[in-house]
Amino acid sequence: MQQTEQLTEQTLRQWIKQQVNSNNSGTAESSSSTEYIKSALPVAIKLIELFIHTKEEEDQDDIIPLDCIKTKNIYLYVKKSRDVEQKETIHLVWIMRSPDDDPSVGSMLSRLFAVGLILYELFSTEEPLLEDIPTSITSASVQDIDLDSAPENDQRPQKRSHHPSSQTGDKVSTCIAKLEDKGLPRSICTLVKNLLDCSKGDYCGDEAYSSFVDLRQDLLLMMNDPTRFLDNLQVSGSIPTLEICNKLYGRQDEEDKLNKLYQKYIQEKTFKGVIISGGAGAGKSMLALHTKRLTNQSNGHFCSAKFEQNEMYSKPLATIGDVFNALCEAFVEGASPNDLEMVEKELENRLGNQASLLAGVVPSLIKLMPSSSHQLETSSTCIDAAVSMRYLFGELLRVISSHSKRPISLFIDDLQFADHASLHLIGYLLYSAKGGSSVFFIFCHRDDEDSLSGPFSFWLSSISMISMASIELGNMSVESVNTLVSETLHLSPRITRPLSTVLHHKTRGNPLFLRQLLGSLYRRGYIYVDLSLSRWAWDMDKIDQEPISSSVIALLTNEMKRLPSSLQFGLGVASCLGSSIQKEVLDILSKDLNVDLVAILREVSHKGFMDNTNNGTTFRFTHDKIQEAGM
Repeated sequence: MQQTEQLTEQTLRQWIKQQVNSNNSGTAESSSSTEYIKSALPVAIKLIELFIHTKEEEDQDDIIPLDCIKTKNIYLYVKKSRDVEQKETIHLVWIMRSPDDDPSVGSMLSRLFAVGLILYELFSTEEPLLEDIPTSITSASVQDIDLDSAPENDQRPQKRSHHPSSQTGDKVSTCIAKLEDKGLPRSICTLVKNLLDCSKGDYCGDEAYSSFVDLRQDLLLMMNDPTRFLDNLQVSGSIPTLEICNKLYGRQDEEDKLNKLYQKYIQEKTFKGVIISGGAGAGKSMLALHTKRLTNQSNGHFCSAKFEQNEMYSKPLATIGDVFNALCEAFVEGASPNDLEMVEKELENRLGNQASLLAGVVPSLIKLMPSSSHQLETSSTCIDAAVSMRYLFGELLRVISSHSKRPISLFIDDLQFADHASLHLIGYLLYSAKGGSSVFFIFCHRDDEDSLSGPFSFWLSSISMISMASIELGNMSVESVNTLVSETLHLSPRITRPLSTVLHHKTRGNPLFLRQLLGSLYRRGYIYVDLSLSRWAWDMDKIDQEPISSSVIALLTNEMKRLPSSLQFGLGVASCLGSSIQKEVLDILSKDLNVDLVAILREVSHKGFMDNTNNGTTFRFTHDKIQEAGM
């Protein structure tokens, strides 16, 4: 009661009128403006939640009768903030009942149609023309209605045949036309149409709603991500290109595990590590880069490097040298003069006359030992270079981590391509760090049969005694695929579900395969913008008949063969130069080959095969499988 006294009670119609007056006062915006829609969405969500009950609920008398589902019976309890802006929060939406009301609850379609009439009035601010049409479409008992979730197997509940009258259809069309004339977002018009379409019973369209859970999900998406699910697709100028979402889907459990491991590292300030494994294109690197965000939030140092498949023996220790080179640069940038002086003295004592050996692989070491610059430039000899390098790297890591006031994360990708010397060195670093260094290691490797054979398999077994956590990534589920497709196409998940089921079957849920297939279908015109509806659409028959590629390499190769010959040539040249290429190298090659490789690779980047980064000075393959297909 104390809480209720702080709330303002209003009928839904009073609230709508108040919002209309508020929006019209002092502005030129109409009541159907974006701001009004955003304020109406929480009301709609609270209303829908009234109709969602748990299956275990035994009190069937609590279900709202069909005759009560009308705008005049809806009350809002609004709580306003005490600040100057007096922002309001929809605390509760309730439907008042009368003892004289018919207690029957009607069918699911009847109830959805009745709610459609209410949402039409809420979003349009006008009473619908359909109020004189009975909402009872079919009769059903309470036991026949599932108010908690959608029917199993995405099938509609069994309904009795009902032939819609032409009068109802005409009035529904008139209502939707009014919504469009008011300039409401296309998604709102479609949502209301799919609710009013329930008046057709068995003859309603495929996109008509079948559950309140789906309806609530659509409303939540519009409220939480309006740019994607509420705003209209802009097709007035040029037709938009398909931008495939590049983020993790279906990996929440893995992200949570990574979060817990990192937080434990921060709290204990000791060595921690994680090995992420999975198939090619499963999203290992993207998951590992989640640690970069965690490190940045902790104001820490994040350094990374990647082993190249075609450089396994040509550049031993170069990849690890890159990681430590970046670590030295980051430490120098954030350390105080006193810290730098202490680190230099300690490194001089620990590295001794072998420091120049390490400087040959880690050039930035000279910034930590400026007084010894002459010594670092002098070559040194040793009995066993491999043993010396392992010791030197271990001491460098121990000194930096002990003096760093910031957490340190070291990420090494594609570990299955590492040379033997690098694997031995990494193993030594792990043992060394476990003995007293405060470092968070992240390693990624493939778990296919080719990767887990030979020396790398033995190496993995050898470090099993080190307490490193493991995360195994499998393929995405159908629901995760549907979330990606839904967000990419800016459409409700219930609408994209049939398409996602087909795509999941063709790609087996591999994230890289899925993204490449989506891009391929778009470029071939199977996924397109429907100008009449101003939304993305697709040709399901052609997509369904598209042959399934044996691998992502086969798909990528076929896609590359469709490119102009100049782009194919550029991809072939770039793939032989490694995962990334600098513009300076391309300028030299362009003169020898008599082509403009920079312009060619920029066009290749627009096709999604490469990224053009560092202000246009670096071209990088978006995945090593794309580089492999290029070769």
